[in-house]
Amino acid sequence: MIDYTKYKLKPVEEIREIFNQIDGSVFILICKKCYKEFSTNTELEKENLYNSLTEENKHKIVECIDIDFLCNNYHTKKAITDLSTKIIDFIKDSGAIGVISCGLGIQLVASLFEDKKVLALADSVPESGNSTSPQGYHGIALGKEKCGTCGQCYLNRTGGICPVVNCSKSLLNGPCGGAKNGKCEVNPDIPCAWEEIYFRLNKQNRPLLNEIQVRNFNIFPFKNKKEISEINLYSRGKDFLRGIHPLDKKNLTENSKIKTFPEPETVIIFLSQHAGAPAIPVVKVGDKVKIGQKIGEISGFISSPIHSSISGTITAIEEKTHPTLGRKMPAIIIKNDNKNEFDDSIKAVSLDNIPGEKVIEVLREKGIVGMGGAMFPTYVKLFSKKPIDTLIINGCECEPYLNGDNRLMIEYGDKIFKGIEIVKKTIGVQSVIIGIEENKPEAIESMKKQILGNDYIKISILKTKYPQGAEKILIKSILNRQIPEGGLPLDVGVVVLNISTLYAIYRAIYEGMPVIDRVITISGDYVKNPGNYLIKIGTPIKSIIDFTCGSDFIKSDDKNKKIFMGGPMMGILQMDIDTGLIKGTTGLTIMESYPVESSEERECIKCGRCVDVCPVDLFPLQYYYYGKKQDWQKTAEYKVKNCIECAACQYICSAKIDILKYIKKAKKYAYNKT
Repeated sequence: MIDYTKYKLKPVEEIREIFNQIDGSVFILICKKCYKEFSTNTELEKENLYNSLTEENKHKIVECIDIDFLCNNYHTKKAITDLSTKIIDFIKDSGAIGVISCGLGIQLVASLFEDKKVLALADSVPESGNSTSPQGYHGIALGKEKCGTCGQCYLNRTGGICPVVNCSKSLLNGPCGGAKNGKCEVNPDIPCAWEEIYFRLNKQNRPLLNEIQVRNFNIFPFKNKKEISEINLYSRGKDFLRGIHPLDKKNLTENSKIKTFPEPETVIIFLSQHAGAPAIPVVKVGDKVKIGQKIGEISGFISSPIHSSISGTITAIEEKTHPTLGRKMPAIIIKNDNKNEFDDSIKAVSLDNIPGEKVIEVLREKGIVGMGGAMFPTYVKLFSKKPIDTLIINGCECEPYLNGDNRLMIEYGDKIFKGIEIVKKTIGVQSVIIGIEENKPEAIESMKKQILGNDYIKISILKTKYPQGAEKILIKSILNRQIPEGGLPLDVGVVVLNISTLYAIYRAIYEGMPVIDRVITISGDYVKNPGNYLIKIGTPIKSIIDFTCGSDFIKSDDKNKKIFMGGPMMGILQMDIDTGLIKGTTGLTIMESYPVESSEERECIKCGRCVDVCPVDLFPLQYYYYGKKQDWQKTAEYKVKNCIECAACQYICSAKIDILKYIKKAKKYAYNKT
């Protein structure tokens, strides 16, 4: 495999010369490299550095620290802040900080220690191997530092400020003499790089420059690259840090009004459609049931009852492949009698003088769970003894293809608003915020009409970015509150509910209806009848495919079809279509593989893109690296339990690695879960 490492140690003679000029101690920071095969987590740079030095200079080194992606200002600042006191104590006034990295890492370290001498012990390697190349794609830096990859780094002499990229004239050879009031004569919007270099060197009690090789670097189109970089940095940092912008494909169904899906002949209703303990069946084979009748009872504090979505006869209670768990789980099979008889328990609830505890009890009995996909029992979320000050309504629906929540806000905005009022009264919050991504203008206008005259509720229009709708991310974007590690929204005084959940709450109270159906999006590039459908819980996936794609779409010998329960990012690939919809089903994305051979999974080269896009500040490549070795304890040290499984890392991975597979295994084994 080609090694695209972005730096190499300076020549032996130059390293020795650099160390000879230092009287005190040297603290070494080494970037653990990127863009090379990720087959080891240690590098030979420390050994190579020692081999380059004389015995006298070796003793000047007090410590060497390896850091992942030294150029990444967010992670690096945190790491170096922890080390700063130690570094300063070691090097004192006469010492220096030695940095082995590309120019980005060297510049960042220099900016964090402006009054200390920073030694550039490596040269950046141009991507093409040609120092005149205009390409300088290095690292995953999120800061202002840039690297021209000129192949001969002079940051030692310029205080860590690169004149090649920071000077409008790209002058390395010295000041041009044209600064006007500290600004460049060519571009008065930016400061003169050479004045900045002069002032920083003054802080370090160092002279400006000794003689250097005269070269002309005015060949890099950094103005254009800077503009692109700034646009990218702005969009990446808006609302929450990082994230991605996948093709959303929402145009396929965003204007499709909600339609009622045909009645299923048979339903497959799983006893586990919620987080926690599965429900216990309260019916037996041969029993007649009606719409809304309870057929599964709660079996623990975190559990939820299950109701029949049709009227008919129970023909079996047997194991079927669960659509999200991927293993055999108990399900109740009901044959439709097409009589549409409703159970007597379906009665509206009057909210007059009813305490919040009673409302929560009703929501528990009606089987309300989080219908954005997590399926956490709503009554548990609302039954909190912790103080709650804000209710956030999640209307982001950031997953590509899906439009169910969008259409609910557009068509049933009044019912969503009534659902909000129910929850507000139940938990007694004073502030309600509806978060909607800006790519849903019709939904935004619909909800604005509903909240007129209600000062306690407002709409937060969020940037269209994935995974904006994740609970932790949404709270950070709207309230700038950080959920503690291992914590819940309740720990920061917030309850978050999905739009579909609020619609279910409205129906439970105003119609007395348990969760027997829901709105889902059925979409995909090869779906003949895409749309947003109100579908009965338990409807077989096969019957949905037959209706929307045609009965000949799925063939037993055809492996090119992909069916995701949910969207393509976080959705679960269905290997068995003899299963049924559950309460947490947000959609079915039915796709056909393109008629080209897929790229094979390749080795990780530590390009850092997965780190760059992770919205919860993790190092996904480490889960792959240690997952392959089955060193689950190491994945725990890298905080794999904090992963929200948004799959942004997998989406961006140029090696096509199934990172999520390793993450799920790590979560299972790293914390001794079975």
